Amino acid sequence: MLQVLEQFSVSPHPLTNGEVAARLGVPTSSMHRLLQKLTRLGFLEVEASSAAYSVSSSLSALGRRLADISGYLPPLRSTMSALRAQTGGTVTVWLSTGVHMRLSAILVGRVPGTGTTALGELREPFSTPGLAMATTYSSEQLRQLTQVARRRGIPLGRRFRTMRDIKSAVRQVSERGYAVGFNMRADGFGMIAWPVPMRRDQQRFGVIAVGMLVSELRSREDELAAGVTRLLQRYSKDLQAYSGNEFDRPES
Repeated sequence: MLQVLEQFSVSPHPLTNGEVAARLGVPTSSMHRLLQKLTRLGFLEVEASSAAYSVSSSLSALGRRLADISGYLPPLRSTMSALRAQTGGTVTVWLSTGVHMRLSAILVGRVPGTGTTALGELREPFSTPGLAMATTYSSEQLRQLTQVARRRGIPLGRRFRTMRDIKSAVRQVSERGYAVGFNMRADGFGMIAWPVPMRRDQQRFGVIAVGMLVSELRSREDELAAGVTRLLQRYSKDLQAYSGNEFDRPES
């Protein structure tokens, strides 16, 4: 079932029984029974006229909930609030969702101008949040991500055409500890982003980012980097305590 759903996740259009069966090397009769079961469970929908299957809205919602769940942990939410108070900027949390980065949490800052970031927004693999996330990937994971993005026709990001470009940028960001992007959506905003663990065992990472006007971000970059580093050190301790059930005790 998971292999079938993976095929739908990378296909730009609905798939017929024969197409999925051919991709996975499964007899069409067996695939038909599996697709029918996934449809009965509510994970797929089928168009009667074309007999083509597609991902259902309920499965999409489930995927979003699974992707977002770490973005609402108390340690991360308190860190977001502290970041907004310290910087005055808009603080966001981004999580990987397949090929893209997706915005899962936002605290709007006290900055002039109009921000257009909205929950659920998707970004390219090597946008500013994507670059920060990519510092946690192995070379093999970077290669696989690039292959899937190209297969689905998704741009890798500005200035990224080869694996050499990607690895060079990821190495520079890793050495610095954060990623910076200016002129976000050409609206005069910039973003500075850090990878953050979402679990105590650091098996899953997300990205926390601060957005503000480019002119302010350029002048405050060093100050922001130092301040955020201190807050993230505290967040790491809070995350350990949360996973150790310190935050899970019932309220009196």
